[in-house]
Amino acid sequence: MNRVRRALALGSLALFLAALALPRHADAAAPLFASDLRAEWSVQPAAAGRGRVSGYLYNRAIYDAANVWLRVDRLDAAGNVDGTYRGRVVGDVLSGGRLAFDVSVPDSAAAYRVSVEQVDWVKECR
Repeated sequence: MNRVRRALALGSLALFLAALALPRHADAAAPLFASDLRAEWSVQPAAAGRGRVSGYLYNRAIYDAANVWLRVDRLDAAGNVDGTYRGRVVGDVLSGGRLAFDVSVPDSAAAYRVSVEQVDWVKECR
């Protein structure tokens, strides 16, 4: 009888822990990360030796991305960060879509890296 009670208690505990791991609603089923936004860019020359990092931001998430801020790092020859520039993406990047961006940088000859610094995920029309 002791074994039966122990087995029932362990089974109940396992079911309780499994229920905690399940999402409460569909919104919690897929976590969202800044990595769900992918940037493709190139450096374009601008006036007086300055440059512009221009490209597209692709949204692979199931939600729209709003209030997106990009971080553009200028890299030296060793790959270390030599300067950081920030730019806001104007508009929402719709789920499954893309949106153009443009960030001003001081040198068009340097190497750069673009990453998403901040994003708000929304599911309603705005």
